[in-house]
This record gives sequence, structure tokens and C-alpha cells, in this order.
Amino acid sequence: MTGADDRRLRGLFFALALLYVIPFWVVGHVPTVDGPCHTYNAWILHQYGNVERYPLFQRYYEISAKPYPNWIGQAVMALLMYAVPPVVAEKLLVSGYALLFLAGAWYLVGAARPEERWLAFLAFPFVCHQLFQFGFYNFAISVAFFLLGVGFWWRHRDQPGDLRFAVGINLLLWLCYFSHILSLGLALVAISVLWLATLRRETWRRHLLHVAILLPQAVLPLWFFVTQRGGRMPSTWPFSQMARFLVRLEVLVTLNVEQLWLTVPLALLFLLLLLVTLRRGGLWRPESAFLLLALLFIVLYFASPEGAAGGWLLKNRLSLYPYLILLPGLSPRLGRRGAALATGVLTLAALGNLGYLIQGYRELGAEVDGFLAGLEPVAPNTRELTLLFERTWPTDVLSHATGYVALEKGLVDWDNYEAKTDFFPVRFRDSVDFPELRGLLEPGTYRVRPNVRRVDAVYLWRMPLGHPLGMRLRRSYTLTREDDGGMLFERGGG
Repeated sequence: MTGADDRRLRGLFFALALLYVIPFWVVGHVPTVDGPCHTYNAWILHQYGNVERYPLFQRYYEISAKPYPNWIGQAVMALLMYAVPPVVAEKLLVSGYALLFLAGAWYLVGAARPEERWLAFLAFPFVCHQLFQFGFYNFAISVAFFLLGVGFWWRHRDQPGDLRFAVGINLLLWLCYFSHILSLGLALVAISVLWLATLRRETWRRHLLHVAILLPQAVLPLWFFVTQRGGRMPSTWPFSQMARFLVRLEVLVTLNVEQLWLTVPLALLFLLLLLVTLRRGGLWRPESAFLLLALLFIVLYFASPEGAAGGWLLKNRLSLYPYLILLPGLSPRLGRRGAALATGVLTLAALGNLGYLIQGYRELGAEVDGFLAGLEPVAPNTRELTLLFERTWPTDVLSHATGYVALEKGLVDWDNYEAKTDFFPVRFRDSVDFPELRGLLEPGTYRVRPNVRRVDAVYLWRMPLGHPLGMRLRRSYTLTREDDGGMLFERGGG
């Protein structure tokens, strides 16, 4: 590839990357599942000292300074909120994630296959994967740092004595840890395998410096696992389901099952490129170690539980890595014309996927806006509970959408699941008197009278006409808003 070709390819890639942030800006609120909860807690972090305007934040929440792996998303948004409103801060965070992820894919492929950088265009459909659509922003960001960390180590592996390398790789891996511990663990596994694959008799003493350089990365994970109370969640997926989820790239199905029309051909394209790579030889090149890594990550995917150390959806997460780590291992050597044709096809596919995302986000964004409209009159500085009678598949973007109103009004959102765990910086105080929320996924079983003194407002979404819960609520609350499927019941502020 000539210098001019490389510049054109780079320009096309990063122009397309900029286009991939458009879905986040054509909506009033980014329609993800947990995103509102992250934004709400970042606002608590930002406004924690503002007791006059938000008196309930300090009364109900505390800030933990412990080095949990999920700090980065809330910390970045809390800092951005000094300059922009919370909803804009969230959009900037996810836009930054998309650009960072694509930059990581470009960097990793370029580090291993500088003459075949067009392979990085395969990464575009992975931007809005299932975990991102669930609102797992920290995990999504960690995957970007995984790509950057592995790429940085590979590019500078022959310079272990360089202080800049030692500082750079540790900073990237620490950023990976403070995003999500799974990506850090897999980055260390990847680096270890690549380290063994590049070990040579004549340079083994120098190669051992890598071990000393990476020793600091053991400290935080050891602390986390020693202090973590969560156990393993055994896998309940049969082998056929695991295989189908992986080979059809179902982790990229986020809006509708129709996306299988993209994910299945994409998985087949990965397989085709792998077969061409194997057929054309060159397996004894150092870069071929990435193929071994992809195989190892597939084994981990099948062998893993469904959850560990308090985290869940582990198989969904692990299904991403075999494809991503395969990118630098592919070498179909299509030649200049073949590479140009492949780039054109992948660009058109990326643009088609982008158009689908924009349309899908507009529809979901309108749904979120309609949901939030019913909460508009809720009194500030009160305690609110949302009960959903209707949920959507594959991602229920209304699950925690109340968080957007909660941050504006300074509410205590009893649906704030993050604050009930040990994984995030914002936590409920031990002294908090929680309402009885058993059977929350069956909202019709909600007990009104025992919770009246703990819940100042109840928001019902899509409650069937004549449901007895409405009658029970009217005995203790006043219906203050009924609008397009939403019913807001309130009592005096708490």
C-alpha cells in the first residue's frame, strides 16, 4: 500500500467513525437500558455537595472512594457536567466511546498488519453491540482499552527497557481496570500468550522485563477479588444455544431480530477471511499468535459460567472477544484492487448499519420521551418508584429511564440498582429504609400500604385498564398525571 493509499484509507475510516456518533445526537435521550442510571449516579457524584438544592442526595447516598472497576463512566460524566447538562454529558461519553473503540480497532490492526489496515472496517458493526445497548458503558469502554492495550504492547514489544513503554502499557491497563475487570483480565491473558509466542532464545533475558513491567497490574484485581462477595452463576445455556449465539454474532442484535441479516453474513465473512488466511500460509509468522488467541477466547466462552464476582451476562460479553482479537490475525493478502473492493463493500455495509441504527434510535428515543412526559409534574426532592407493566425485547430502554427525571428533580429513585451493589462509587447508605420491592417484575403484586411512608410518588407504565393496583394507590395517593400510558400518583413530599 502506497503512502497516498494509506492516507485515503485512514481518512475514510475516521470520517466513517465520526458518522457513527450520529445516532446518539438525533435523540433527546440516548435510548439504552442502564444508561439513565449511570447518568443519574454521575449527577449525584457531581452535585453531592449541593445540599441546598439536592438535600436527599447526601441523606440517602454515600460516595465510596474505593478503587472499584466501574469508576470511569461516572467519573468522566461527572467532570463533563461542569461544562454541559447531564444528558449532553452522556452523549459526549458514548460518542467518545464509539471513537475510542474504532480507534482501538484501527490501532490494533495497524500494529500487527500495517499493510492490511482495511480489516479494521470489520469493527464498525461492533460499536453498538448488545452490552452497549444494555447501557453497560463501562464495559463497552473497557473493550476499547483492551484493543488499545494489546495493540500498544504488540507494537512496542521489542522495547521493554523503554520507560515510556512501561508507563504507557500500565496506564492503558489501569484505564482498562477502572472500566471493567473482564477486559483487563483478557488483555493480560492476550499479552501473556503473545509474550510466549514471541519468546526467543537469544533475547529471553530482555523479554523477561515484560514480567516485571506488568507486575503492578496484579494489585487492583487481587484486591477486588479478595473483597468481592459475589460467587459464580452456573451456566444454564445448552451447547446448541451457546454455539448459535456465537456463530450468528447475536451479540450484535440490539434493536430487532432483522439485524441477523447483517450479523450472520458478517460472521461468515470472518470465517471466509480466516480460511483464506490459513490457505495462503504464513502461519509461522508472529502475528499468527492472534489466531491462537481467538481459539483460546472461544474455549473460554464455552467454558465460562453465566456470571462471576457479582457480574452477569458473562457469555454475552465473552462472545465479542474472539472476533475482535481475530482482526490482527487475519491476512488474506487480497492485493491492492482486492483490498479496495473489500473496503468499499465494508464501507457500504457500515453505512447501511448506521442508517438502521439512526432509524431505530429515533423510534426508541420517541418512546423514551413519551415515557418521561408522564413524570414531568413529579415534585422535586421526593422518593419515587416506577412500575412497568410492559417491557420490550431485545432491550428494554424504559427499565431505568426514570433516572433522567430523577436527576433533574433531585429525586431518590428506588430503582437505582447500582447504588444497591458494591461495584459503583455511589451507594445507598446502610441506614436507608428501603421499601418492600419483592415481585417488582410483577408490578401488580406491589404492596401499597406498607410502603406509603417510604414512597412519595409511584409512576405506572401501561397498567391495564381497571387493574386493582390503581384502586389501591388511590386510597393513599393522588393521581396527578395520566398521559399516553403513564399514570403518576403522588402524596406529600418526604
